[in-house]
Amino acid sequence: MSLLLLGAATGVVAQVHVKGTVVRSGEPAEAVEMAAVRLLNIKDSAMVKGTVTDREGRFDLMGVRQGDYLLHVTYVGLDPLYQRLHISGSKTPVDVGRLTMTEDGVLLGEAVVTARAVEVQVKNDTVEYSASAYKVAEGSVLEDLLKKMPGVEVSAEGAVTVNGKEIKKILVDGKEFFSDDPKAASKNLPAQIVDKVQTYEKKSDLAMLTGFDDGDAEAVINLTVKPGMKQGWFGNAFAGAGSRGRYDVNTMLSRFVDDDQFSLMGGINNTNNMGFTDFAAAAFGGGPGGGRHRFGGFGAGNGITSSGNVGTNFSKRLMKDLTVGGNVRFSGSDNEARAKTDRQNILAGDSTSFDHAESASDTRTRNVGFNLHLEWKPDSLTQVIFRPEFSYGTTHTDAEELTHTLSGSLDSVNASRSRSRVDGHALTASAKLDVSRKLNSRGRTLTLSVSGGGNQSIDNTLNRSDTRFLLFADSTETIDQQVHSDTRGYNVRGKVAWVEPLGHSNFLHLSYRLRWTHRELLRDAYLIDSEGQYTVPDTTTGRNTRSNATEHRLNLSFKMVRPKYDFTLGLNFDPTRTRTVTEVAGRTLYDLSRSVVNYSPTAKLRIRFDKRTDLRLDYDGRTEQPSMTQLQPVADLSDPLNTVVGNPDLRPTYTNSLRLHFGKFVPDRQSAFIFMAGVNYVLNDIVSRTTTDRLTGRRQTTYENIDGNYNLDGRLIINLPLPGKHFTLSSMTYARYGHSGGFIDGSRNTSQATVLMQHAGISFRSSLADIELNGNIRHNRTRNTLSAGRDLSTLNYGGSAAFTLYLPLGFRLESDLTYSTNSGYTDGYSQREWLWNAGASKSFLKNNAGMLRLKMYDILRQRSNISYSATATAIRYSEYNTLNSYVMLHFIYRFSLFKGGAKASDMRMPGPPDRGGRDRPPRD
Repeated sequence: MSLLLLGAATGVVAQVHVKGTVVRSGEPAEAVEMAAVRLLNIKDSAMVKGTVTDREGRFDLMGVRQGDYLLHVTYVGLDPLYQRLHISGSKTPVDVGRLTMTEDGVLLGEAVVTARAVEVQVKNDTVEYSASAYKVAEGSVLEDLLKKMPGVEVSAEGAVTVNGKEIKKILVDGKEFFSDDPKAASKNLPAQIVDKVQTYEKKSDLAMLTGFDDGDAEAVINLTVKPGMKQGWFGNAFAGAGSRGRYDVNTMLSRFVDDDQFSLMGGINNTNNMGFTDFAAAAFGGGPGGGRHRFGGFGAGNGITSSGNVGTNFSKRLMKDLTVGGNVRFSGSDNEARAKTDRQNILAGDSTSFDHAESASDTRTRNVGFNLHLEWKPDSLTQVIFRPEFSYGTTHTDAEELTHTLSGSLDSVNASRSRSRVDGHALTASAKLDVSRKLNSRGRTLTLSVSGGGNQSIDNTLNRSDTRFLLFADSTETIDQQVHSDTRGYNVRGKVAWVEPLGHSNFLHLSYRLRWTHRELLRDAYLIDSEGQYTVPDTTTGRNTRSNATEHRLNLSFKMVRPKYDFTLGLNFDPTRTRTVTEVAGRTLYDLSRSVVNYSPTAKLRIRFDKRTDLRLDYDGRTEQPSMTQLQPVADLSDPLNTVVGNPDLRPTYTNSLRLHFGKFVPDRQSAFIFMAGVNYVLNDIVSRTTTDRLTGRRQTTYENIDGNYNLDGRLIINLPLPGKHFTLSSMTYARYGHSGGFIDGSRNTSQATVLMQHAGISFRSSLADIELNGNIRHNRTRNTLSAGRDLSTLNYGGSAAFTLYLPLGFRLESDLTYSTNSGYTDGYSQREWLWNAGASKSFLKNNAGMLRLKMYDILRQRSNISYSATATAIRYSEYNTLNSYVMLHFIYRFSLFKGGAKASDMRMPGPPDRGGRDRPPRD
């Protein structure tokens, strides 16, 4: 890459000032301090001027005469950078702009000399993991890599959390990959293309335009692609067949050239690996009118799922000032879930009851959607960002449930059998436009934001239930109805923000936001007639509810920026007005209006002790409206023993949040320390008010606002390499306390829940083998004031061991063994599980582009799927069906076609090359 600076010649030998900034590649880019900057004579490479960069990466070369030069920048661990300069002498200063340096590798003869990979490091507000430090098998996807990183958790449903925060987006080299669907990346991107995994809180488009945090930041992961792989096509494909009818086929093709990206991927499997978020399942899970099971719904992560998906993602710089990106995706799934559930209900008067249920569900979903992102910079002062989105999904569910209720003295109270069938579809569409204009060079900025959208979900449900009340002779109740539910809504939002520079790096921010939301829940129910058709209107459960909410926010903030710290202090003024109207057969049943005003300060402090040590403290408040289900005052009878009735008089919830984050990286020891803590205090929290009929076991639940609910948590993560270069210790400590209230039979019950968790591990990595040992323990304690003296205390603990052995001639052996057990659980849910997987693989073809892998899963046939939860009203245990022991044979093929720079071998997974080939590394 070259930079040519031309100017008109003058008759005077002029001296000019050359300046610029040096950064390290990545997202976000990081300033390189103490980089050596030399200005060399282009004829003989003699040094003319020299300096080093400051802590912001800036450099200045004074008194440079006109002529041709070579600018040479070096820094340990980064590739040297060269820029050709022509200095005319007619312009000063000469700004060469931002110079980006990349990671290096030094080739000596046939041996590649590499430093030990830094596993985890803290770079200001970013935590960065080196992918090469975590070994995964060939054919692994990003999710497999993330599971090995300290502080990263992947749930059974595929949700990724980093240091306790759920990841909302995954970026590739700073560009969104399938927008708001992180599963598309985590379950499809090949792990072998990843160089670095960077996690941080990405500010909203509006916040980045104004420079002031608007509270809409979201946790994201940015993946940097391995150097040299941005000049052509690459991809992989694998196909697997196994015992018990298991299959797994997946392929991905990508083209990365400079700033342009294109990816096409697709796959089918019946191994519980749905490659996209199930929009339809999310839209109808537990929704009104149908599909609401007594003990919770079914979905991804529960049962056995067969799925297929195909999608494409792209980003293209059309012109110098215009970039467009987006994605199109289609997915479908079939889920078969079977469950056993036991629930202990907390009742007033220090009493209790017990429910047992056995459930079955078969669900089919189909989803399609697209997202676009357009960014236009018509000049250096103006920026425009436009984002349209659309999703559509359909679902069909058949479910059946058998339940049995016992009193506290274990007498049978009722027995019920229910069946339901749900057919539904849902769509959502939205668009957002942000426009920002810098009004002067000092930082005065005017920003406008306009957004809007709509959504609708329609479902038709058949409910049939027969319930026998066993304390009464010949007492049976039957519900046989068809329910049509139509939930729809639309919203419009506008915001204007003004940033005024006050001098000395101080700024004033004034913004006003208006949001108007309209929501409707139209619900019609019909009973069966004498001819077996559902034509008789059920006026007891048919209701139409409409809600309008107008929310204002006026914010005034002051921000100071200093070399060592940033500080922002502001005040929010949040008036909200809501109106809820419920109608029955054209007659108004409720018409309630409410106005609420909240005030809250906002404060953000960031201290930069040095480049690797960072402290952040944030406080803010936010408003959340009740759901339409919580507002509609109509009985939902889809569960005959658990009737839910909304409360149209609910007020919006207001949550106050205080968060602390401290990160430190010690370069000479390559150790990382991360501590996070937070507290939330909720005003007008929406809680359940439950009333139980002791003779029938029937419960009726509605909702009410209360103050005083809060929770606090803390998390400490340590990653500590031991002396030498083979062993690393990792530790994560977590604690949480929750104080939540509710009402049972008119009495206030407070649930106090404590969670303590510790995870520790040690890993050994060499050119011959990788070994990991891990241990974990989790303690849950729940105390309810209505059942004093009967506190619930559970313990989950276990350990795991995994190894990979690298053999000559491209052979590899791998095995992992996990032990899990628990105590304190109710009878039937005790766990003593040994989960053992093992496999062998062989690489072949040119550059080891192909691989055969045979792997056995759950060899001891002990896998189970047990879960536990506790609230202010009940304690629940569940066990679902799951994938058990099977064997899978995979063929994996990697391919690449680059213009230059990268080779097919760059696609190799982190770990030693084939010890039997010419790429043999030197022995340790």
